[in-house]
Amino acid sequence: MHKRLLFVLSILFIIQISWAQDNESRNSDPKYVMDPETGKLSMVIRVWGEVVRPGVTIVPSDADLISLLSYVGGPTDKAKLKNIQIIRFNQNEGENRIVFANLEAFLETGDYKYIPKIYPNDTVIVKGTVWKILSTMTPYINLAVTLINGYYLYTRSTL
Repeated sequence: MHKRLLFVLSILFIIQISWAQDNESRNSDPKYVMDPETGKLSMVIRVWGEVVRPGVTIVPSDADLISLLSYVGGPTDKAKLKNIQIIRFNQNEGENRIVFANLEAFLETGDYKYIPKIYPNDTVIVKGTVWKILSTMTPYINLAVTLINGYYLYTRSTL
């Protein structure tokens, strides 16, 4: 009787350990993956903002920022290339969580010191220029001016 109870408890203990390990592996974000299309070691990167195809993308493990932006179709014409923000998910010891890249300076000089490395699970944010903000706001400004003009004409005709 005691042997059976001990056996059942041992099995339950082993099952509990395996569930805990499965849970732990589900919560961790993998550093590298095998690209299903190429079969090569790759990494998952998130790209937000002013690029042609923002979202999550899989790039080769040796990709740099220039390659990454090329994989997502490049920056749009409203992209601010001076201050590209890279948020590290898995930062290295002594490294900042947020890193900035000056792609404009790289394009002018060709010097790779302006281009930081890309690591698995990074989030790259390409912000828009002032013209992007103005072009986004134009319909609302136009509507406000039209409403004000209509109100002015209405009050003027009722006097």
